[in-house]
Amino acid sequence: MLKPKKRLILPAVLAGVVVLLLAMNLRPSPEVKSVGSRSKAVDVITLQQQPLAPQAVGFGRVAPKVEWQAVAEVTGKVVYRHPDLAKGRVMDAGTILLKIDPLDYELRLAQAEADISSSRAQLAKLAQEGDNFRTTLKIEKNRLALGRKELARKQELRRKGLTSQSAVDLEQQAMLANQKVVQDIENQLVVLPNEIKVAQAQLDVNQSRLAEAKRSLDKTVITLPVDARISSVEIEQDQVVNTQQVMVTAHGIDTVEIDAQVALHDMQVLASSLTQYTAHTDGRPRADQLDLVASIELSSGSFRQRWPARVARISDTVSANQATVGVILEVDQDYSQLSPESAPPLVNGMFVEARIVGQANSHWVVPERVVHGGSVYRLGEGDRLEILPVTVLFRRDGLVVIDGDLAAGQLLVANDLLPAVAGMALHVVTRDGHSVDDSGEPES
Repeated sequence: MLKPKKRLILPAVLAGVVVLLLAMNLRPSPEVKSVGSRSKAVDVITLQQQPLAPQAVGFGRVAPKVEWQAVAEVTGKVVYRHPDLAKGRVMDAGTILLKIDPLDYELRLAQAEADISSSRAQLAKLAQEGDNFRTTLKIEKNRLALGRKELARKQELRRKGLTSQSAVDLEQQAMLANQKVVQDIENQLVVLPNEIKVAQAQLDVNQSRLAEAKRSLDKTVITLPVDARISSVEIEQDQVVNTQQVMVTAHGIDTVEIDAQVALHDMQVLASSLTQYTAHTDGRPRADQLDLVASIELSSGSFRQRWPARVARISDTVSANQATVGVILEVDQDYSQLSPESAPPLVNGMFVEARIVGQANSHWVVPERVVHGGSVYRLGEGDRLEILPVTVLFRRDGLVVIDGDLAAGQLLVANDLLPAVAGMALHVVTRDGHSVDDSGEPES
């Protein structure tokens, strides 16, 4: 016979099994989601061609386009030095900077002028002698003609016995003497042109000496040829200078140059954008005639200033270490317009950033976020993902120019899908920045 506690265990177990079966049969079924609910929500943009110009960025230092050196061409003591001649001073063109003692060169000039006067007097004398010789020759020829007639008359008288032989001989001697005088004058007239040439050559030499003396005298005054900033001064008052000694160095302020180092790839992209240009007369393109827009920027801390520039020429060398090519830019500046509130002047040695923009052509242009490595995500048929390989031509200001199997109107995914599997289902949330409804059209 069972005890009362043991008789209660079996009904309790049976009751628990019944409750468990009822709970399993009566619980609600889990919600079944459709396949579409597993699609990825994406933003898309419409692919269109638009004009965009490539831009190359380089860096370089400012240098003056004109560097002028005052090199002594004469020797002597410095007798004048401009009171404002000092490093860093900006001076106007035509300013007299230095004067060298001109006394020796003034003496040379005076001697050359005296030699010229002497040569001219010699030429005048020879010209007058030529006139005198020609006049005398005419007279002597007339006398010779008369002497010949007189000799012939006396010879006729001698045949008739009306005069002596001695009289005939005397007349013949007189005629021969006149003939000798004529011959001497003619010889002098033959030599005279050579003497005139010698005197003229001497005059030319003296005139050359005069011109040289004038140039030497002019070189004793050192004048600044352009508006410039003084870079260095190597001379003092009363110091004696020698020829070929550098006294002053100055940098022109009107135009500066920047040898900007630009990557070879960027230069190739710029060159490929130049679909039209004006060639030089010899048929070769010149950098200053290409349709390139350039600018330079100076930054220091929070300060930034930009200047327009122009491409002047391409450097003749390529940096082997950096794989860059030098692009020479020129910037014009007007010192008369500078003020403490305006941009500072560009001076030698400033480190600046250069930007060169090519010609704008039509390209497939997309935002940077659309490109994923070497491919883009396209919204295909049935809102399925298609992965297309593309070639990146260049980047600029957050935009990327691509090339590949692309067509206008295609929808490109702007999201970064992780993981991105070709054929995965997509759901468009925005299109070109505008929300879309369930049909995929922009909401009104």
